[in-house]
Amino acid sequence: MLLNSTSLIAKDIPDRTQNGLHPSWDLFRERYSRLEPHIHAFAAEANAGERLDAAAENLLDTYRGTGAKPAFYGIPVGIKDLLHVEGLLTRAGSGLPAAVLAGQEGSLIRRLRSLGALIAGKTVTEEFAYNGPIATRNPHDLSHTPGGSSAGSAAAVAAGLCPLALGTQTLRSVIAPASFCGVVGFKPSYGRVPLDGVILLAPSFDTIGFFTQKVSDMQVAAALLIPDWNHHYRQAGRKPVLGIPKGIYMELMSGGVKAAFSAQIEGLQQKGYAVKQVNMPWEDEFIYGDAMLRFLEGEMAREHAPWFDRFAEIYGTPVREAILRGREITDTELEMYRRRQVRLRRELETAQAAQGVDLWVSPAQGGTAPKIGEGTGWSGMTAIWTFAGCPAISLPSASIDNLPLGFQCIGSYGQDEALAAWARQMSEDL
Repeated sequence: MLLNSTSLIAKDIPDRTQNGLHPSWDLFRERYSRLEPHIHAFAAEANAGERLDAAAENLLDTYRGTGAKPAFYGIPVGIKDLLHVEGLLTRAGSGLPAAVLAGQEGSLIRRLRSLGALIAGKTVTEEFAYNGPIATRNPHDLSHTPGGSSAGSAAAVAAGLCPLALGTQTLRSVIAPASFCGVVGFKPSYGRVPLDGVILLAPSFDTIGFFTQKVSDMQVAAALLIPDWNHHYRQAGRKPVLGIPKGIYMELMSGGVKAAFSAQIEGLQQKGYAVKQVNMPWEDEFIYGDAMLRFLEGEMAREHAPWFDRFAEIYGTPVREAILRGREITDTELEMYRRRQVRLRRELETAQAAQGVDLWVSPAQGGTAPKIGEGTGWSGMTAIWTFAGCPAISLPSASIDNLPLGFQCIGSYGQDEALAAWARQMSEDL
């Protein structure tokens, strides 16, 4: 079920198709009919074919007779079904009435349209990006999950259906599916990508992220879609110094993952990378305890307050129970967590400066993709970085028993350009 997608980089694009669109458009239409019935990456859509044909024709009409085309002209992009898209229902993986969840298309989708992108469809998410059954399968092995909650976006890119897809991350929802599906997953710094037009889970965490097959394509997507991207950033002429957290953090993984990561680190050291083991500015109990989940559920309860009393019985059990727990969490406790987020962000920057660390690194997940019905991932490797708002990227770099495992690189808050540049170098060396 794995197929390469075409590149987002103009010089890597072969001749455009006869109708003038990017070749990935015809590939999407052909592969969708062949692969989607097995992978289920996209949410059900009535008359999808007619909408896709009309969108392509409208794009051709818009630019007919013009010279240069916009950067994403004719490229199909999958959109996680938490982001509103004009003309498509937003269901958020939920049984709630679509009319209740409806909202205006946000600035990121408008930016994609202005770049000439074609909306491939809404990709499958777990219910409200929290938890719930999904039909999506991992293209590497259909008996395994693609990960969650951005399941459909990762699966669509891994299968070569589209070269770019959007997801969101609260605790693990970009990095985990990227790791499980063997694609690049990028979660920018908190606040760098506007969240207008998105159904939120926990606004102090939520971040829109991106999936591609190659780091070079991720750099293109980030530079075009993240506001105020520094296009003049130049990477330092050296290899980054890598930091590995000490403590319980590096115990939250299987023996196989630990062995694979150790082998990767040894290989990087042989290629000239300096690696430091660092005492981190957090307590093991914060990593291993439920504080971050309480924070999430408290904010989730407040986000769903307009809907919950009317539709409580329609919510799936995991989401309903989480909201009920969240209602018991006080505003005072939530504010304490928000202050702690900012403090940890500063403390991580201090630790990096003191130790001379450029990037934190770890496995992207504590294991490979679970079997269907056995969960959609773990937050141990990812939650603390999202809590701090740091940018993170999962690089496809290893496999265990023929299932992918990502290598996670975490940058300093707000230094997304540096992370993207370092990650490209590391992806080549890995």
